Amino acid sequence: MKKADLLEKAKKKLAGVHPYVAEKALKLVEMTCKENIAIIITQGLRTISEQNLLYEQGRSKPGNIVTNARGGHSYHNFGLAFDYCVCDVKGGKLIPNWTVDKRWKRVGALGQELGLEWGGNWRDFVDYPHFQYTFGLSLAQLRSGKKPPAHVKKNSKKYRVLTGTFKDPKEQQAAAERLRKATGWVVYAIEKKGLRLMTGTFSRREEAENAAERVRTEFKWTAGVQEEG
Repeated sequence: MKKADLLEKAKKKLAGVHPYVAEKALKLVEMTCKENIAIIITQGLRTISEQNLLYEQGRSKPGNIVTNARGGHSYHNFGLAFDYCVCDVKGGKLIPNWTVDKRWKRVGALGQELGLEWGGNWRDFVDYPHFQYTFGLSLAQLRSGKKPPAHVKKNSKKYRVLTGTFKDPKEQQAAAERLRKATGWVVYAIEKKGLRLMTGTFSRREEAENAAERVRTEFKWTAGVQEEG
């Protein structure tokens, strides 16, 4: 299967997805092709009603449970997520292979290099096919009407969220685990004028500010933005 064909298939599935997220999805297809891993995008934007129908699968409807998210509680519903599947290529045809192997994990690693959050790292509900890019916005913020930027300017600066201090290492480590679990962010427990938490980098100040606001609102911790570069 040629890269151009895979990209064309992906573009159709990414209709309605935020342009910046769609750009990252297409870049992921290109990166995996270079490593002889064929992937297809299986889902992009999912409406609220579609999300609710999917939620009922394995509950009130036949099938296996594939999501814990009701309508409005998935980043798919806001065009900020997409799903993929690794494929075998047989006779020039793509055969989806849902068995999680080293190829799936490699795709997960490549997606994270692009700044995407990978569901394969989640603890409560591991979701290997899922990637999302949240712009630092929580689902509650999105449901309330807050929107990600329509366009993203690229720059060399990076931004992190830095919390206030914790009283001891045990409290700090517990807080780090709680933040990772709730957000999927990379979180470091550091010692910088006290015991603090620091996130991985955000590419835009607005994303980092949104993330800091989320930390202050949801966790009731002091949090600010640190600029690098």
